[in-house]
Amino acid sequence: MSLKVLIVEDQFIEANNLQIIIERVGYQVIGLARSVEEALAIIEKEQPDLALVDIKLQDSVSGIALAPTLNAINIPFIYISANCNHDVIMQAKGTQPYGFIVKPFREKDLLITLEIAMFRHENSLETAVKKEEQLRLNLLKVIDIKDTLSDKMLAIVKSLQTFISFDYLLTKSIPLSTSANFISYLRIGFDEYQFIGTKEFEIITNHTLTDVTKSKIFNEKSTENIIFVEDNFEKMLLKNPDQKLLADKFNLQSLMVLPLALSDNNIFYLFFYSRKCDAYNSSQIKLLQRLSNPLIAVIENLVKSNQSDDKQNVMLNESRGIKKVNAQEPDFFKQIIGKSHLLLNVFDNISHVAPVDTSVLILGESGTGKERMARCIHELSKRKSQPFVKINCAALPFNLFESELFGHEKGSFTGAIERRVGKFELANKGTIFLDEIGDMPPELQSKLLRVLQEKEIDRIGGRDPIKVDVRVLAATNRELEKEVAAGRFRLDLFYRLNVFPVTLPPLRDRKDDIPLLIDHFISIYSKKANKRIKGISKKGLNEALNYHWPGNIRELENLVERAILLSREEILMRLQIPDNISHQYMIFEESKEFKSIDENERDHILQALEKCRGKVWGANGAAELLGIPPTTLHSKMKKFGIKRSPS
Repeated sequence: MSLKVLIVEDQFIEANNLQIIIERVGYQVIGLARSVEEALAIIEKEQPDLALVDIKLQDSVSGIALAPTLNAINIPFIYISANCNHDVIMQAKGTQPYGFIVKPFREKDLLITLEIAMFRHENSLETAVKKEEQLRLNLLKVIDIKDTLSDKMLAIVKSLQTFISFDYLLTKSIPLSTSANFISYLRIGFDEYQFIGTKEFEIITNHTLTDVTKSKIFNEKSTENIIFVEDNFEKMLLKNPDQKLLADKFNLQSLMVLPLALSDNNIFYLFFYSRKCDAYNSSQIKLLQRLSNPLIAVIENLVKSNQSDDKQNVMLNESRGIKKVNAQEPDFFKQIIGKSHLLLNVFDNISHVAPVDTSVLILGESGTGKERMARCIHELSKRKSQPFVKINCAALPFNLFESELFGHEKGSFTGAIERRVGKFELANKGTIFLDEIGDMPPELQSKLLRVLQEKEIDRIGGRDPIKVDVRVLAATNRELEKEVAAGRFRLDLFYRLNVFPVTLPPLRDRKDDIPLLIDHFISIYSKKANKRIKGISKKGLNEALNYHWPGNIRELENLVERAILLSREEILMRLQIPDNISHQYMIFEESKEFKSIDENERDHILQALEKCRGKVWGANGAAELLGIPPTTLHSKMKKFGIKRSPS
C-alpha cells in the first residue's frame, strides 16, 4: 500500500513540482490544498498518511494553524518554508512537526525528509501501542494482589505514573460515603510516594476534608474529562479557594480530571496534579479513555474488597502520621542525586524511551550530567550487556574525525600504518554516545546521517560497506535550532536525532536538590581526603542556594572538593563562590547578543579573511594575520562552513 500524501501549498508550480517528485517514487498524492480550509476538507474526506504543509500561505491563516488538527488525528506532517530563521523554527517547533525543509530544496533532500518523518511516526506509534498494552496488563495484575487497600492503590499509582506524569494524585468517589474513599499520594522520589489519607490530609492542610473538597470540581457528578493548564489553571484557582489551598501547599500548576463511571452508578475520580504548568493534553485523556475498562475493573475490585474488610477500613481511617511508601529505586538512578520535580520528569522520560531503540537527543547546559543520563538510558535498555562507546565531538581534531568514527584500512592515508576499527564498529550491538554533537563538522554530519539511515559504515580506504547495529544517543549544550538556522547543522540530521529529546534542567532551576548534592559530595570527598566533614554551615548553604551556578553540578562538585581540602574543621563554613561571577553570568544570560566561543571564533576568522581579501596562505594572508598555521586555519574554515572566495 503506497503512502498517501496531502500537499498544502498555494503556489501551483511548487505544488505541482512536489507532486511529480512524490509520485515518481510511488507515493500517492490525495490532494493539493491552497489553504488551511481546503486542507481540512480533504482530510475529512480522505485521511492522508502524511502532510506537506507550506508555512506561508496567501490566505491570512498560516499553515501552522493546521498542526492542532493533524496532531489530534495522529497524522505526521512536514513543514516547507522559504524562511529558516530562528523565530520561524521556534514557532514551528512548538507544534511538534516530523520534519522541516527549506526552499529551494533538492529532490533527494525532500525524499530523505519524508523517510525520516515516517520512521519517527512509526516508531512513536509502536512505542505507544507497547506502552498501552503494558499499562493494561499492569492494571489487571492489581486485581490479584493480596494486600491492603492502600497497597493496591499504590500499585495503580505506580502503573499510571509510567504513562501519565504527576506530582500529586488524589482519588475520590461520589458520593463520599466514607473517608476510606478518599486517598492521595504525593510523589517524593523517582519511585517513592507519600501516602496521604484523610487524617494526614487534614493535618497537612490544617483544614477538614469537607472544607477542602467542597468545590464544584470535587462534587459535580460529571463524566466529562477536564484539563486545567497554564492560564486556565490560574482562572480555576480564582474560582475555587480549596483548589488554591492544594496548589499552594504542594506547589501545583496544572490539573487533569478523569471520571470513571462504575457499575453501581457512582463516579470514581482520579485527579492528576503536576508542578509543570503545561503537563497535560488531549492525547493523555484519549489514552486513559482507551484504558477506562481495565481501570474501572481494578477500581471496582478495590472498592469491593474495601467494603468487605472492616479491619482494613479501620486501618485507613485511624492512621496517624504520614506514611512513606518506598519502592526499589533502580540502581542506574541511585547515582543521580536529587528529587526535584524537574529531575523526576527527566527520570520518567528516560524510563519511557530507554527500553526501545529510539535515538535520543540529550540537551542541557555544560555540567548538568548529560553523559550520566546517557549511561542510564543504556543501562535501562536491552543493550545493557553490550558496549557503551563514548566519543566527544568537540575534542577530536578535524583530520581524525572520520577515522575515529568509522575506522580506516592500512595504507589508506599517510600515517595509516595499520587497520583501525572505528567507534561505530566497537559499539556494534550496543550504544554509541556522541557528546557535543553540535561541534561535529558539516562534512561528517552528512556521513553520520547516512549511517543512521542505512545502518552501515564505510571505513576510509575500505571497499565494501559494513553493517552495524548501533543505538545512537547524542548530547549538546548548544541550541541546535539556532545552529540549523545559521547553516552550521543539517536540518535533516537534527530531525533524525531529535526523535526523543530529553532536556536536563540547570542547577539554578532545581535548587531543592543543592543540599542533597552538597551532602553527597561531602560524603565522597571527605573520605578521599581522610577527613570527617559532617556538613556545611547554614550561611554557606544559603550562599550556595543564592548562587546562579553557571557551571551547574560540575561546578558545585569542584567547589565542595576544594572546600574539603582547605577545611580544618568538621563543618564547611562556606564554598568559595566568587561573588562577581554570579552577577556576570546573569548579565550574559539576559543579553540576547551574547555569542558562544565558536561564534566569536568564526566571526574573527571572517574578519581576518575580509581584511586579507580572501587570501588564506602566504605573506599577508589570514593565517599569518591570525598567527596560526595555514592547515589549522583551513580545518577551522571547514568546521565553521566558511568557503574560500574565488580569487
